[in-house]
Amino acid sequence: MVTIHNPVRRLILAGGFAVAIAAAPAVAFFAVPMTSTPAPVAQCAMGEVQDPATGMCMPAPAQGSVPEIQGIPCTGANTGECIGLGEEQQSPPPAVP
Repeated sequence: MVTIHNPVRRLILAGGFAVAIAAAPAVAFFAVPMTSTPAPVAQCAMGEVQDPATGMCMPAPAQGSVPEIQGIPCTGANTGECIGLGEEQQSPPPAVP
């Protein structure tokens, strides 16, 4: 590693780093496109809603109904039961050879 003994060289090197640090926000500002096009909106059919996680259209739940697993309604009062029953319905993972 090179050791800089000359104070002028140190000043130039420090100035270069200062310019690079000061220029970084300006470069980021000009690198971002300035067009403000709206985000595309999914066109779901009547009776379907867009799933926020996947972006796909899913059937809308009936108004006033709550989801249920094995006939047990999943309300806030019995969340643990619904999670447990949902895990029981999943198929077991394949056996490890």
